[in-house]
Amino acid sequence: MKTSGLLTGLIASASLLIAASANAAVVVTTGGVAAGDGSNLVSAFAPTTYTMNPGSVPTFTGDAVLFTTGTNPNQNAQPFNDSTAYASVGTLVSPATSTLTLAGAPINYIGLYWGSIDAYNSITITDSGGFTTVINSANFAVLDPSNGDQGLAGSAYVNIFDTFNITSVVFASTQKAFEFDNLTTAVPEASTWAMMILGFLGVGFLGYRKSSRSSTQAFRMA
Repeated sequence: MKTSGLLTGLIASASLLIAASANAAVVVTTGGVAAGDGSNLVSAFAPTTYTMNPGSVPTFTGDAVLFTTGTNPNQNAQPFNDSTAYASVGTLVSPATSTLTLAGAPINYIGLYWGSIDAYNSITITDSGGFTTVINSANFAVLDPSNGDQGLAGSAYVNIFDTFNITSVVFASTQKAFEFDNLTTAVPEASTWAMMILGFLGVGFLGYRKSSRSSTQAFRMA
């Protein structure tokens, strides 16, 4: 195959992955940078939108969210090495579903310091492309192990990128509780999007390579 044809195939594969699958439209990574206020980690891509401290808390609908500090055994636990206020979904009532109210300019990125990641915690985002994606350890391996570890291995700064505008964010916990801090909502810079596009192209290339090894099956979305 000519180089130009290969490139066209890669771009087409990546476009199909983005357009045809909710998961393909969303990329989840972990990693942040040190905060200067004692809250451990913040986003590396944009300034923090909500610190969860008084005067900097998001508006939720649905089940009430607790904004607190410290650890209350069998109720809620502070994210590792976070001495500031954080949000806890599922402490006041369990199970709980709390929806983040989005206002202002469209956003494509959400970041948060996710404490003691558990299998029963999830984030569901809905975007302007009509896709709904559930973000948890079952769907995104980067969130494993999801064993509720309250130590260093159990908390991570989680970055969620969507190729469409995010219109709704639902935090859910079926047990006590889902704790997080340093929530960021933003439109990433062009350089960040360039890395995301390369990632999508890489996924498209893997799909193309897999299909090219089979002479009897054409490439298709799972």
